[in-house]
Amino acid sequence: MLSSVAGVYLITDMTNGSQYVGSASGKLGIMGRWRSYAETRHGGNIRLMALLQVEPERYKNFQYSILRTLPKSLTQTEVVGFEQKYKQKLGSRAFGLNGN
Repeated sequence: MLSSVAGVYLITDMTNGSQYVGSASGKLGIMGRWRSYAETRHGGNIRLMALLQVEPERYKNFQYSILRTLPKSLTQTEVVGFEQKYKQKLGSRAFGLNGN
């Protein structure tokens, strides 16, 4: 199911409650994006990479949640628009792990 939808997701660091909001819009949908996290632990995100460089085992405290599923027919720009709204609502730039 996760490979059949695009969407916006949340990674919560259960150690301190810091949040990272991300989106998935590729051909493998949310599953493809989360697979990247499983393989790298950071998915290429700069703040997560910095955190894991200091504490390599911190990823074990990450909790993954889906905030919104979206049709894969949406463009990447449209999906990122939803992502930006969630970043603003949750304050993940100012108080969390989002750098952009």
